[in-house]
Amino acid sequence: MKSYLQLFLLLSLSLAINACGKSEAKTEEKTTEAVEKTPLINDRVFGVARIEPEDGITNLVAGTDGKILSVLIDDNQDIQKGQAMLIVDQALETRQLEQAKSKVNPQEATIAVRRNSLEVYKTQLANARENLQRNQNLYQGNAATKQALDDSRHEVERLEKEVQRAEAEIKEASSRLGELQADIQYYQTVLGQKKVLAPLSGKILKVDVKAGEYAQNDLKIAEFAPAGALVAKTEVDEIFAEKIKIGQKAAILSQTSGDTLARGTVYFAADYLKAKSLFKDQSTEQEDRRIREVHIKIESGERPLIGSRVDCIIFLK
Repeated sequence: MKSYLQLFLLLSLSLAINACGKSEAKTEEKTTEAVEKTPLINDRVFGVARIEPEDGITNLVAGTDGKILSVLIDDNQDIQKGQAMLIVDQALETRQLEQAKSKVNPQEATIAVRRNSLEVYKTQLANARENLQRNQNLYQGNAATKQALDDSRHEVERLEKEVQRAEAEIKEASSRLGELQADIQYYQTVLGQKKVLAPLSGKILKVDVKAGEYAQNDLKIAEFAPAGALVAKTEVDEIFAEKIKIGQKAAILSQTSGDTLARGTVYFAADYLKAKSLFKDQSTEQEDRRIREVHIKIESGERPLIGSRVDCIIFLK
């Protein structure tokens, strides 16, 4: 009976050892299979990026003073260079321009009168000089008195002074006319500035003024994205910084859905490492680590939302 019991125990132990060995083999096989199916990530760098225009988001300013009569732009509006954005009160400048213009014709008439007078004086002076020459000849021949000679000489001197005075008056009147024309040009320029024009083509992101407000030269009127390519600006940790090269391809992904929003190419990689700047609100375990700023130009036709935060993958090969 005892021998049967020992035999039974030996058989049970053998079966248990055999089962355990098979289990370990299957576990090892599954682990190997899982490792082989895990995607390699040493051929790419992951990061968080922000979408911006290639030339950055800028603030448009009024560039003039006055009450805003009307706002001609709206949020999310595409505009062209030279397109009117604001109309500012022009009443004062209009009056100044009209006053300057009203003085031009009288001034031109004054110049014309003085030029006519100058021609008369020049003609009289020529005749007086001929008369002086004649009296000098007569006086030398005792055919004219000393008084007649002196009178003709004084007349020449008087007319010479009249010619000089007329020329000076014409010069002064012409100078005044030039000042009026400069005033007209200035007021026209000011009036042109009162209609605030777009300096570049692009998109108005957000309008910051309303009709009825008073505009000053440096007043911000809107946030503006210049026309052109969009870029994803990201920062790569110093561990991977040297792996980034100009021309590497990249994918831009939604942080919420993980969908691919766009593709692009690395076109800028800073030549130095610096402290984090784009995403300082992110809590990390190594805040003292340095980063390399990298810009990815989005392929044309693909337009992720400006200002959005996205994930990006830079492919190293």
